[in-house]
Amino acid sequence: MRARASIIVVGSEILKGITLDTNSNWLAKKLTGIGFEVARILAVPDEAGEIEWGLKALLEFSDVVVATGGLGFTEDDITSQAIARALGLNYEFNNEAYKLIEQRHGEDAVKYVKAAYMPSGAKPIPNNVGVSPGFIVEWRGKKVIALPGVPVEMKEMFERYVEPLLQSLTGRISMRAIVVTNHMVEAEVDELVRGLRRMEDVYVKTHAEKPVKITIVVYGGDVKSACAILERVIGDVSRRLNVKSVEKPLECSG
Repeated sequence: MRARASIIVVGSEILKGITLDTNSNWLAKKLTGIGFEVARILAVPDEAGEIEWGLKALLEFSDVVVATGGLGFTEDDITSQAIARALGLNYEFNNEAYKLIEQRHGEDAVKYVKAAYMPSGAKPIPNNVGVSPGFIVEWRGKKVIALPGVPVEMKEMFERYVEPLLQSLTGRISMRAIVVTNHMVEAEVDELVRGLRRMEDVYVKTHAEKPVKITIVVYGGDVKSACAILERVIGDVSRRLNVKSVEKPLECSG
């Protein structure tokens, strides 16, 4: 059974339409790329009860939950404390996290001491771009990962520290391709590719554009096997449809 991950985005500014959430889309692509089935994406306000409820709900069917936003040193940064409460853990000063802040900010670190408080047992994730470290905490065989909401910080931390860890857990990767057809009616294309959706480890999505496009996502144990599945599906699509062009990963173009 494929590992499942969910994403919880914390920020009242997102729900009020002030800030556009790009983090969840980026994370969903990354998690899918390393073999996870992304089960849910949830946005919640900067309210402890809402964060706790959301995390508990997602953990019921997810092996990994990634939270973004609400980590920091201001009054409304309450994600770390809410995660601790949701998991029944103490919320406490993390000396390793404070040392990470000191390394970047020296004597000014005392201004950011709140960012060093985390759930007990949490492993800090260095923030080489901003102030607040993230963290990973284990809970009943599952992982909760908290990252800042600033996209440039979140992306750097995920790619440098989180992605290698999670890749080792799934032992799987995914590959995707975009097929541009010469068809103008989505319903017609959908009818012709419907049988492909029953294939294991294959996701096929038609897009209502003119001409109609198809996104294909496949999963495999390594690059070679994933590319082999992708080529097979592209071949099946090409036999069923009038195909104009195919955009696929460089790894599968050799």
